[in-house]
Formats: sequence, C-alpha cells, structure tokens
Amino acid sequence: MVEITYMRGLRMDLRYATFNNVTGHDMYCGIQRAFIHKDGLPKLKRALSIIAKELPGYSLVIFDAARPMYAQSVLKQSVAGTPYSHFVSSGKTGGLHNYGLALDLGIADSTGNLLDMGADFDSFERCAGFVGEADALKSGRLTQQQIDNRNLLRNIMKRAGWVMLSSEWWHFNAFTRAYTKEHYPLFPI
Repeated sequence: MVEITYMRGLRMDLRYATFNNVTGHDMYCGIQRAFIHKDGLPKLKRALSIIAKELPGYSLVIFDAARPMYAQSVLKQSVAGTPYSHFVSSGKTGGLHNYGLALDLGIADSTGNLLDMGADFDSFERCAGFVGEADALKSGRLTQQQIDNRNLLRNIMKRAGWVMLSSEWWHFNAFTRAYTKEHYPLFPI
C-alpha cells in the first residue's frame, strides 16, 4: 500500500474517520490518512495531472480509499436488515476498497468548496448514482448543474483509467471486480 495523504492536488475528508458517515461511528479513530495499492497510484496521478492542467486550483477530495476488513464488517453490520444492505459489500469477502483499489472522492473548486453533486457521499438514494439521474432531473430532485458536476468528475476519472460504479457518483475502481479478485490479495488488516 502507498500513502496518498499528502499528494499535491488531494485533500482528505475521510468520512469513516469521523462520525459523519452512514454508520455514525468513527471507524478509523479520527486518523485522516489514506492509502491505495501501488497499482492504483499511476491512475490517481493521471487524474491529478488532468485536473492540474484543465482545472488549475481544483482538487480531488478523498472520502475513502483502502479500507480494512474490520471497517468493512462494521459498515456491513450498520446496514444489515435494511433495504440498503445490498449496497455494501460483504464483511467477509470485501469489496474493492478492501484490496486498496477503489476510491471514494469528490472534487473541490479553487476556493476549496466541494462541487455540489446533489446527494452526499454514502447516500442510498437512487439519485446518488448514474442509474437514477435522469428520473431525478425530471422530478427536480437533481439540477443540471449537479449532473454536470458529476460528469466532470466521471470524465476526469475515466480518462485516468478508473471504472465508475453506476450506483454511486463518488466511487471509482482501478480495475473491474473480477480482475481485482483474480489478481490481488485483500488488504492485510
């Protein structure tokens, strides 16, 4: 794992190191340090290069990166028995965060303000992802500007080689789930 906490163009807002997350628990003991697998680092550097060139002063804001399995278990338990349990990977087999190959992130403008995406990180609303955007725009739940902000982030990440998760505007994988599970071990904690 490679620490990305102090990379130029990144800002940390690790929500699981606060109480401002879906579990309501500080799962990382307040520690605002982020890590990814070394194979995800070139793609992150590409994304930061795109932003530096095309959006001077803007930054990526990291909500979560590599996630230990104990935190995955806490997250899964927090949604057990709710309609949202299918959104969260198993606490036993994990998701791509548990391989260090997923990032949850937003984008901040040159004044440091997060771009408005219309739904907060970790929202379980249908409009939180690409799949619900058209209906949310039609109903007035999302604005065109919020969708444009999401598309800006998606475009940057896609051009850098990341794969978007259609149900969460903030989630990007370095590789597909199948490829990752075949070629990488789980995060060792």
